[in-house]
Amino acid sequence: MTRSLARRVAAASTVLAIGGLGALAVQAPAHASDFSAAYTCDIPLSGSQTVTITGTLTASPNPSTVGTSTHFALHISSLSLSSPVAINSWSATAALDTTGAQTASFSVSGSGGSVPANQPITGDLSGDWTPTAAGTDQVQGGDVTVKASVSLLGTLTIPCTPNSPRPVAETLTVN
Repeated sequence: MTRSLARRVAAASTVLAIGGLGALAVQAPAHASDFSAAYTCDIPLSGSQTVTITGTLTASPNPSTVGTSTHFALHISSLSLSSPVAINSWSATAALDTTGAQTASFSVSGSGGSVPANQPITGDLSGDWTPTAAGTDQVQGGDVTVKASVSLLGTLTIPCTPNSPRPVAETLTVN
């Protein structure tokens, strides 16, 4: 009984790490910038795992104007792992870091419903940032935190940290 529960907990933890990351999804227009980035996630009861997130990040408007809010939409198109157990619901927050004309950090977030076991996980994350300096900014993914609700385990929190080098996910021109 204990061994069976331990296996379920390990499987659920893996699902949460992978599922939560997959939750970072948004329908992106053709001009979105593609990226692929490696992350290390700390999964409860099973330790650290490296996952690859491939997707798109879109800023609009782009170009933007100093003092004007810019909307960012993140779409995750694939994960290097699949979810072995069902997730009842999830929420995720991802930090986005800017360098170039301005150094800043802001968050995108989203949530979703159930995800069947062994099925791809998709979802939406979005947020806004208001640039305060003219020039070109490169936007990179930062830390990701996933909270997933799993039967028998409750809500699990999975922190994920980007591995170096971090790719530029979007370039924003600010006038």
